[in-house]
Order: sequence, then C-alpha cells, then structure tokens
Amino acid sequence: MPRTARVTHRGGFYHLYNRSLNKHPVFKNFQDLDYFLKKFAKIVGDGDWTIYAYCIMPTHYYILIEEKKMPVAKFISRLFTSYGVYYNKKYKRSGPLFSDRFKSKIIQKDSYFLQVSRYIHLNPVAANLVRNPEYYLYSSLAEYLKKVERGIIDLDKITRLLQKNKTSIASYLEFVKAGRDKNLEEFNPFTGKKEVLGSKIFSSRKKRGSLYR
Repeated sequence: MPRTARVTHRGGFYHLYNRSLNKHPVFKNFQDLDYFLKKFAKIVGDGDWTIYAYCIMPTHYYILIEEKKMPVAKFISRLFTSYGVYYNKKYKRSGPLFSDRFKSKIIQKDSYFLQVSRYIHLNPVAANLVRNPEYYLYSSLAEYLKKVERGIIDLDKITRLLQKNKTSIASYLEFVKAGRDKNLEEFNPFTGKKEVLGSKIFSSRKKRGSLYR
C-alpha cells in the first residue's frame, strides 16, 4: 500500500522526530555528532526553513522547524540521506538508520513553543547525559546561550519569539531548568497521542485542514 502523503503548509510549525532502528546508536561519538551538525547547518543555510529548536541524542532526534517554500520532507531527506552515507561508510554497514520515515506533529508556534522546546532541551537531562541542560552541547540551547556557533538557528527570531512570550534568553534557561521537577510527558512526541498541539480553535482548524494547501 502506498504511503499517505504528508499534509503541510507554508508557515507551518512542526515538531519532527524519529528513533533509530532497534534503538541502536546512530551518533556513536563526538565526531559523528559534529559531522551531522555541520551538515545540518549547511542544509539549513542552502534551503528555506527556519529551525527554532533541536536536540540530537545517540538514538533519536527532535527538531522544531518552520516550513517556508520547501517542504520539511525535503529537509529531512537531504539531511539523513547524507548522514546515512557517511555512517554506513564509516561503520561498514548498509541499510537505513531509522525504523521508519520521520514523524511529525503540528505545533501552534506562539503559545506552545516554550513548552515543546523545554521538553526537547531537557532530553539530555532525562537520559542522564548531563545534570543541567545547558551543559549538553548538541542541542539548540547551546546556541541560544552562545556556547557554540553553528548557524543552525536564527537567534534573532528566537529572541523575538521569546519576547512575544514575555521572556528573555536568561529567563528561558530558568524556565527550562524548572521543568526538571515537572511531568512533561504530554510533550513527548513518541508517547503523546495528540497530533496537533495548540488551542482548541487552532487544533480544530488544523484537523479540518482549513489551513492546508
């Protein structure tokens, strides 16, 4: 049976995510992560998308992305086809790295960005990779705080979006860290049942497809 085409629209805000085949690490070391993130930055720079948050973990990834002229499926295809060639050559293997094509949820950007991005940035803490989220250098939080310069996110856009939510980068960090003591499972895309995260009006419009092309 052919796969159902993904329904997306220009200006759509999406949480993209996936898990590796059999939960086998596809980012085994810092060299793999560095290669992947350099490729990530190049594809973003050459394409037409805006990245608002990301976290790359050994066996899975999360990306908050805004679609413009190019569909998000093209972004994912370019990114993981390139990385798959690198990984398979390096580790002398063949075949896909992930068990299925990427997954996605539609997000209401202004009101749900803070909650979803906090969940994303706390993943390394939940996985016991670091004690504090700002110590993990392979997420967008490191770019927010200018610990690394990758050019994946547009910090000006992030700052404006935070201002719309009446917060700053420093306050956002405290907001993220406060989430360590909260149950954020509803924002876990692997277990959460909601396909649309937003207000009732936003969700009903998305389900009806009134804003889709």
